[in-house]
Amino acid sequence: MQQTFGWVPDDIGEMTFLTLNGQDKPFAAITDEMESVSGWVPYLEVDDLPAAVSDAKKRGASIIAEDLQGPAGVATFILDPGGATIALWKRASGA
Repeated sequence: MQQTFGWVPDDIGEMTFLTLNGQDKPFAAITDEMESVSGWVPYLEVDDLPAAVSDAKKRGASIIAEDLQGPAGVATFILDPGGATIALWKRASGA
């Protein structure tokens, strides 16, 4: 990835964030650690992560991974009632 696209991996445990050479903000992430997560996962930015997660659960979503801290904020991965994986994300201050 780095030689072909200039993407630099930053392993933080459950996930590896990808940045461009010389930049400190990630633009994507990859993972092999989470069950039932494969392919591209859209991130939906929310103002209140706990409220968004609670609302998603009330509407039939299930939690895959909760409160994952990363350099750009915190995310909770959900499986919506239709089977799609979505990450609800709250941006870190200053990110």
